[in-house]
Order: sequence, then structure tokens, then C-alpha cells
Amino acid sequence: MLRACGRCKHRTLDVRMDALQTSDLYTHYYPRSGFDVEAWSPPVHESAWRTWWLGLKASAFRWVPARVRVLDIGCGFGESLGYHRSRDCEAHGVEADANILRVADRHGLNVRHGLFDAANYAPDYFDFVTMDQVIEHVTDPIGVLRGIQRVLKPKGTLIVTTPSADGWGAWTFGSRWIHWHAPYHQHFFSRQSMREAARASGFSLEHCRTVTNSAWIGFQWCHLLAYPKPGVRSAYWNPLEGRSAGKRWGFRLFSLLDRLGVNALLTRIADATGRGDNAVFVLKKVPDA
Repeated sequence: MLRACGRCKHRTLDVRMDALQTSDLYTHYYPRSGFDVEAWSPPVHESAWRTWWLGLKASAFRWVPARVRVLDIGCGFGESLGYHRSRDCEAHGVEADANILRVADRHGLNVRHGLFDAANYAPDYFDFVTMDQVIEHVTDPIGVLRGIQRVLKPKGTLIVTTPSADGWGAWTFGSRWIHWHAPYHQHFFSRQSMREAARASGFSLEHCRTVTNSAWIGFQWCHLLAYPKPGVRSAYWNPLEGRSAGKRWGFRLFSLLDRLGVNALLTRIADATGRGDNAVFVLKKVPDA
């Protein structure tokens, strides 16, 4: 059940998982177990035009400058750490999915497996902390934000990106909006609820805007086409099974829309009106908070 606050518009999924359940969920039910470690490669720096057109600043790591000390909480398969390392950053990561250890061992990444715990890091250590599509997954976001506040330097910066349930996607697609993603996504922040969370954890909310990766709308079209019955695995994630001829043609059509730039154009329009699917929050640590 999704609960909503009538005052600040924060939405919360009525579910609670402990650290062991969370690690098991991401290790065994996220697709990274099939990722090829040898094919791993970090993102590269893109031109200003491509960054804007494709919505690449939807990713928190692209807000981090070169030559800083940065912690990526929920670093996934570690690509962001490779990106930071290529720009002379001291990059650290933490990830609940045990598959990150395969990448860290092969490519020499500085990663802890498990949930973020501020006790594992020195106080006032990092210039930047990023949570890229992560805060919606945590059970206790205020507790996590308070821990981040302790490990950031005075006036350090936290970059948070998260799906926006106030955007056009949730309004248009209702229960079939791809980013509800239960039981993984437990929290949906509004501008007001993030401002209050920041204030409660020793931060100030400096900046908020919607910046959405253009690929997301393609995922949404395919999600609609492959939407399964309860208890049935979606054909979108299982491409070798369960696709009728009609669905195969549908997927080809959506791929064509992407190649023609239609998805990027629609996404840029939504972001320009503040109704994009992805919110970027920039928080500053308040000294002596």
C-alpha cells in the first residue's frame, strides 16, 4: 500500500525490510548477477549538447567536479567510481548488491558491500556524496541523511536523484508508471518533503529541478507493452520468452521512436516545464548543525 502525506505530498510504500532482506533482494533479484565483469566500462565525459539532449545529468555522478573526495552510496555495478577515478577523484562506494564485489576485485575499486553506515568512515571526510536512484530504496531516509551529514566536510554537497511522482509519467500512466517499482521503491519525495528531510538531518536544500534521462520514456513504452498479469514475469525483462508477434513489432516501433529523437524531445519538454520523471536535489551540509 502506498501512503501519501496530504501536507508535504511525500509518498511511502508500507513495507519494512531489514539489512539481510535488502541485501538478498538486490543480490538475487536484480539483474546484475548476469553482468559481464570483463565488459565493464565507466561512462565517459560527453559534450554539453549530448549531455543536455540525452538528459545525462539525471545521473548524480555527473554533478561531481574533478579532483574531489567522493562517496557513491548505492554504486550499482561501480561504473560511477570508474568515471570519478578517471577524473582524479578519490572515489569510494557502498552497495547492497554483492555482485559489486566481482567488479571491485577485477577493476580495483574501493567499495564496501552492505548498507551505508557512517561509522565506517571518518567524520568530515568527503567533499561530495551521491545517491543516484537510491534514496527511494532505503527504509529510513532521515537516518541515512544524518549519517551522510556526519561524513561530509563542512559545506560539503550531497547530490540526490530520485523518481518524481509529481511528474507527467505518474500522472499519465497511473498504476502502470514504471517507477513505482514495488517493493524496491519505498519513498517518493516531493520538493517540500525533501526540504523538510534536509532540515531534519543538518542540510539545506540548495537546488531542485527535474532532469530526466531520455532513455526512461523508452523503458516506459516497453513497460506498458509488456505489462504482465500478477505473478507473471514481464516479457520486457525476459526477451526470449512470452513475446507475441504484436509485442515484437511494438518493441521495434518504440526503438524507432528513440532513434528518431522523439523520446528525447518529449523528455526535454517535460523537464522544461518541471514535470519530468526524475528529480535532482542538491543539498549542502549546514556547519555545526
